[in-house]
Amino acid sequence: MEIINEAFDKFKDKQGEVVECLLELLGQINELERSIFQRDCVLREKIWKKELTAEEISRENDDLWAFYREECRKIVEGRCTEKLLKKGYARSFSTTPMYGYIEDEDDCRGTFSMETAKKAVVEFRFTKHSSVNFMHRFTLVPSGETWLVDAFGYGTEQEGVWHRGHI
Repeated sequence: MEIINEAFDKFKDKQGEVVECLLELLGQINELERSIFQRDCVLREKIWKKELTAEEISRENDDLWAFYREECRKIVEGRCTEKLLKKGYARSFSTTPMYGYIEDEDDCRGTFSMETAKKAVVEFRFTKHSSVNFMHRFTLVPSGETWLVDAFGYGTEQEGVWHRGHI
């Protein structure tokens, strides 16, 4: 995927480390979502075949969500700020992971911007092969030798508004 570097000249060289850090995080979340979706499909198959009691369905569903939240916590802790983590994580999954667009070079375009040493912004625009132009914005802040995701925003180009979200 091409990422356009719109950073001030003195920060242009930061694109690689910031974007790599973000893409690695999003890729791991995508992998987890895919595995949880597969486990959910197995559970739904058992439900459809009436192989489970109502209590077993409830317990297995609760166990799946607990596992999902715990595994996601392991991924995002230390890679996101406490401010962002307080908004929540691991709230949903589906056939296509939330950040699946990063794997679609034909559909996703990105921009990197940085005006100060204290904050970098990476935006992605993608369509999911529909007529709607979606937008995700990640604000990252430096922390020691790494970058932490501090804020996440989403919206559509048609709306032209950024909504605050959770990772």
